[in-house]
Amino acid sequence: MLSEDIAMIKSEVSGLELTAQGVEKGQCLAHLAQNLNLPMEQIIAVGDADNDESMIREAGFGVAMGNANENIKGLADIIVADNDHGGCAQAIDDVLLADKI
Repeated sequence: MLSEDIAMIKSEVSGLELTAQGVEKGQCLAHLAQNLNLPMEQIIAVGDADNDESMIREAGFGVAMGNANENIKGLADIIVADNDHGGCAQAIDDVLLADKI
């Protein structure tokens, strides 16, 4: 694979994510939803870093973890607690169980 065929994006403070050029989480989420016959309006995406941007944009409801960067927080519909303080559980309680989507 040639280097121009690879996309690199910052995923954590000290991590990089390498994927094939043009492959993003949002595309994969849309593909999964289509295969499950679910409209994107019923899809929730939870993220915290730039590698989650396309997924947050594509989903019907975007959730940013409390430790997310400002870009992701700005895209999300809600912000929950961080990774170390039950943020995913809060997203389930506040969004799924409250039927906000």
